[in-house]
Amino acid sequence: MAISLVVLSLGFSIVLARKGPLGGASWWDVLLLFPFVAFVLLFAFLGHELAHRQVARRLGYYAYYQAYYYLLPLAVILPLFFGFVFAAPGAVVISPYRLYGGGDPRRDEFFIAASGPVANIAFALVGLLLWETSPFWQFFAYINAWLAFFNLLPIPPLDGSKMVKTKPALWLPTIVAAGLLVWRLW
Repeated sequence: MAISLVVLSLGFSIVLARKGPLGGASWWDVLLLFPFVAFVLLFAFLGHELAHRQVARRLGYYAYYQAYYYLLPLAVILPLFFGFVFAAPGAVVISPYRLYGGGDPRRDEFFIAASGPVANIAFALVGLLLWETSPFWQFFAYINAWLAFFNLLPIPPLDGSKMVKTKPALWLPTIVAAGLLVWRLW
């Protein structure tokens, strides 16, 4: 997870340091932005993935984070040459078999999938509460709201597709909440 966090932070720092759509990035600006971006992604990315892992473990499944090392270079190459981040650093892998406990597998799949975006919505609300104190918290809130909304889209392999498949009536208010947050923070 640490390697994924560093690479994503570098990619987002490059995008934020660019001077316009065709302008290059100042490496000094990248270095200045990096710790702030890393802090935000510590919550937005790590918080999201750890929520998946911890909920899965709590429900009795074996779960671990698997980095996609073959996709990580895109998180730096695309910002350098095209000015946007493609963020697919990895995912939490969950065993289909329980180690302990019982329950409804469809319910479990919903709660595991929902936990990441719900964590991002909670972080976005914290950023919204601190909105007036600093532009940093505005960035913090916006990144978390956007990550929640994006992950709630019903497109495989995103979390929203698993939620729609298992409990569409609970998915709808979740994506509406994330969408309203993105709209409010825009």
